[in-house]
Amino acid sequence: MKQLIGRLHSIETLGTRDGPGLRCVFFLAGCNYRCQFCQNPDTWTCRGSQQITLEQARERLEPLLPYLKQHGGGVTVSGGEPTQQAEFVQALFALCHELGLTTALDTNGSCPIARRAGLLAVTDTVLLDVKASSQKLHRKLTGKPLAPVLEFGRWAAKIPGRLVIRRVLLPGINDSAAELDALGGYAAGLPDKPFIELIAYHRLGVHKWQELGWRYPLAKLKPP
Repeated sequence: MKQLIGRLHSIETLGTRDGPGLRCVFFLAGCNYRCQFCQNPDTWTCRGSQQITLEQARERLEPLLPYLKQHGGGVTVSGGEPTQQAEFVQALFALCHELGLTTALDTNGSCPIARRAGLLAVTDTVLLDVKASSQKLHRKLTGKPLAPVLEFGRWAAKIPGRLVIRRVLLPGINDSAAELDALGGYAAGLPDKPFIELIAYHRLGVHKWQELGWRYPLAKLKPP
């Protein structure tokens, strides 16, 4: 059997915002999106990332087990875009279940079709970022089409209570009545009605763009 190796950007050991309870968050490297408001542009490529095996992941998790279990938590995989390493994430989530931990996937919904069923079978919570409700705006903000995101959400919603839809509200861009009505309409039409989490726009990641020598596309946009 081949040894699966993930490309890791960083680990947050005790997170509270990325899934139920207390979370250990693995930020994987590599992303297929180029979101104009990304707070982690340093995760777009694997440059500077480190390799991690499943055994190394186990070694990282075992000391945290008492804390995570006591607070109803588990492991969240984010990025970057974790489904770009879907095979590794699937194996990592299987390990988490073996350790008695819940699993959460923070994703843009672009998971390869061939990997969907296997990955979702070991995913307890899907945090799906639906960045815009119109095809045109979604492509403008991310560089990618919206349709695969919506289709992934329909897959994730087949299991009751699994899907959480997230939207970072960009003032004057994706927070209009039409945008939010369309988001609500999409959620209402899913097999299981998901929780919708609206997140206020912030500029906490702007310094990362500057450190990379990149122009931040939404430099004139102010937080609410």
